[in-house]
Amino acid sequence: MMRGWSLVGLLVVATSLPVVDVQAQTLRAQAPRGQYKPPPSAPRQPYNSMARDTTPFNCEQYRAHPHPGMVGFCEGLEHSVLKEEARRQGRPGASASVIALPAMGTTEARELGYACIGGQAMRRLANGWEQVMAREGGWQRCRGG
Repeated sequence: MMRGWSLVGLLVVATSLPVVDVQAQTLRAQAPRGQYKPPPSAPRQPYNSMARDTTPFNCEQYRAHPHPGMVGFCEGLEHSVLKEEARRQGRPGASASVIALPAMGTTEARELGYACIGGQAMRRLANGWEQVMAREGGWQRCRGG
């Protein structure tokens, strides 16, 4: 008999609770109009210090420095920073050496078969260009293009 009364009591309590409109609650929980910003269409690319130039530290400015090891110090520091940045971002690393090559489109580049395009050494193929790899590893950096 007790069990029957407790079941009836639960039914009375359940039917006396107000009906909750779930859809209305979700609409009220959203941000007010005018403050909604859509998500960006593409993820932001990581910083690339070689985007403009493959020699971002410009170590040539230290050629006239009184200390003779300043150029080597600058180039070593530049290479280690570029190598670590490429490793962190999963890109191939750049070479430690920087060579001088003619710019693309010059007669020298046509005769030589190599050109400096955007700071990267490229070799002419029959149907386009190929990136040159350095002996010590990484893609070859260059000056002149």
